[in-house]
Amino acid sequence: MSLRFIQSYPTWFVLLCLLLGLLYAGILYYRNRRTDFPKAMLLGLSLLRFFAVSLLALLLLSPLLQRLSRFVEEPLLIFVQDNSQSLIANTDSAFYQGNYLIEKEDFLTLMERNFETRSYHFGEAFRESETTDYSDRYTDISAVFSGIQALYSNRNVGAVVIASDGIYNRGSNPVFLTANLPYPAYTLALGDTLARRDLVLRRINHNRITYLGNRFPVEVEVEARELAGQTSRLRVSREGVTLLSRNLQFEGNLHLESILLELEAETPGMQRYTVELIPVEGEITTANNRQDFFIEVIDSRQKVLILANSPHPDVGAIRLALEENDNYEVTSSLASEFGGQFEAFNLVILHQLPSARYPLRELLQRLERSEVPALFVVGAQTSLPAMNSLRTGLTISPRSADFTEAQPALNSNFPLFTLDEQTANLFAQLPPLHAPFASYQAAAGTNTLLFQKIGAVVTEQPLILFSEAAGRKSGVIAGEGLWRWRLQAFARTGSHQGFDELMWRMVQFLSLKEDKNMFRLNAEHFLFETDPAIFEAELYNPSYELINEPTVNLIITNEEGVNFTYEMGRTSNAYRLNAGTFPPGEYSYVAQTSFGGELQQATGQFSVSALNIEGLRTVADHNLLFQMAENSGGAMFYPGQWEELAQAISARDDILPVMYTQKEFHEMINLKAIFVILLLLLSAEWFIRKWNGSY
Repeated sequence: MSLRFIQSYPTWFVLLCLLLGLLYAGILYYRNRRTDFPKAMLLGLSLLRFFAVSLLALLLLSPLLQRLSRFVEEPLLIFVQDNSQSLIANTDSAFYQGNYLIEKEDFLTLMERNFETRSYHFGEAFRESETTDYSDRYTDISAVFSGIQALYSNRNVGAVVIASDGIYNRGSNPVFLTANLPYPAYTLALGDTLARRDLVLRRINHNRITYLGNRFPVEVEVEARELAGQTSRLRVSREGVTLLSRNLQFEGNLHLESILLELEAETPGMQRYTVELIPVEGEITTANNRQDFFIEVIDSRQKVLILANSPHPDVGAIRLALEENDNYEVTSSLASEFGGQFEAFNLVILHQLPSARYPLRELLQRLERSEVPALFVVGAQTSLPAMNSLRTGLTISPRSADFTEAQPALNSNFPLFTLDEQTANLFAQLPPLHAPFASYQAAAGTNTLLFQKIGAVVTEQPLILFSEAAGRKSGVIAGEGLWRWRLQAFARTGSHQGFDELMWRMVQFLSLKEDKNMFRLNAEHFLFETDPAIFEAELYNPSYELINEPTVNLIITNEEGVNFTYEMGRTSNAYRLNAGTFPPGEYSYVAQTSFGGELQQATGQFSVSALNIEGLRTVADHNLLFQMAENSGGAMFYPGQWEELAQAISARDDILPVMYTQKEFHEMINLKAIFVILLLLLSAEWFIRKWNGSY
């Protein structure tokens, strides 16, 4: 460490400070005849006053004291251990749980002579841990490099040693991340590269939701290694009851097979199904032979009634589109044949109704009283005066009996729902609808999805619009010929998806009822065992303003009936709870609170699935480890080559201690030592003067 005096004034200012001290001392002791001190004492007192006054004057120049510090940072060796379950899925698991850990600690002790060592684990996360238990349920090798970057970006990292079997199932490909590392990465190749006899249930593909009474597909992917000529059996069960089974015959040492099954949704609620492969003799592990999956069976759909004035291809196009979506149960009827109740439906689509032949005055009054949403499709048979008397949000005043060809033009500011980009781009390619040649007057508060494009001019006349009056939603399609849109969508894209999505979004918006509950609770229905269960709740007062003063209690119940009680935390104006992770199984929950003397309650279910991806691969990938080391300038070693690994790292010329220089600047007026010196100088002078009887 070295010190340096720095000032912003010329050097001769220091001489002025010394001259000032000399002048002050001279005037005080040589010009003052009232004191009679011995010459030696007089000289000593003069020197004390000289130094005190000179130092004070010097401090007025605001000088700085620069301190230069130098220190050496030894190179850092970071050892990162794979803690995933795949490492102990083979026959050498005892070695990795015993002798290997002892050898690793001996290696780190050896390297501490020349390096500063750090030890970490990775798998589900990059973390510092003292215990290696091989319990992580998935492996993210890329997290190693992001973790080191976050912790040691400005440190002298000499080398990183990654001990792993090379199997990863989360994150980025680590080979691509090692090309530009500022340090060499050495890999220690663990695990077994020999293919062992194993039967693996790789994946189950299924929908998360189905409807009661439906048959739903389940795709099961099976992998068989070293099982040529062997047989097994696939079994699907629920609550211990076998639903179906299928014999499997394996050909070749690597057999991949995708099996499509079909199950029936017989019971509403969250249903747990088990898929298992009967083990084959000699399998290295049976932990990957079984998986559970969950499906929520819903016992109700959105019911849609299509009521038509007469048979029309539009009715068929709308029905086909809605029937493609399992969320909708569609009923179609002619006006002359309908005798049901509107209350049984979530939405009524009226095609060219009311008409002169079927004014439906009583039916439409019943429809309005029922508050069931309605979608009107205008056509040549529609009675416009009768329709204008309804609260549809659109008044159509015909200019003649003619119809015009109106192409769709999308309103880019439409706020009620969104369409995907492919569907939005499709409108410019669709043929025109036949719309009345009329003046169109949209009521305040309506929202137009499509405008009418007449020729090359986009008008402000609505082609499809939506409104809401007295809590009841309605929509109007001001033209017929929707069947042409469905055909054109298929001709352009090879699929009816564009037209079908348009109908789904319209029907979903109209049929969806606004939640008027004062207390609402949201949570994910499907989780893995590594995912936390997060609940968010909202409580409203009678003015529908968010409040969070009352306490909200949440009770989660598992399959055995055991309750877990929580109190939800408060956010700015709502509630939130992270209940942590849960073991695989089915859970129900009840949230309760009291406000205004009334009990508010919300219930629901969620399922937790096991995460067994570590068991899907048991053959180590040493090629990946070799490429990682090569890309970064390191090398790959095996267990038992600890000395070779230590020599390779220690022999590198580019792993050296780093010397750092640090400059610190301090204002001398703020230094405590300066204050002490001044105090001693003035106190000593005062004490000597008083001791000798002077003032």
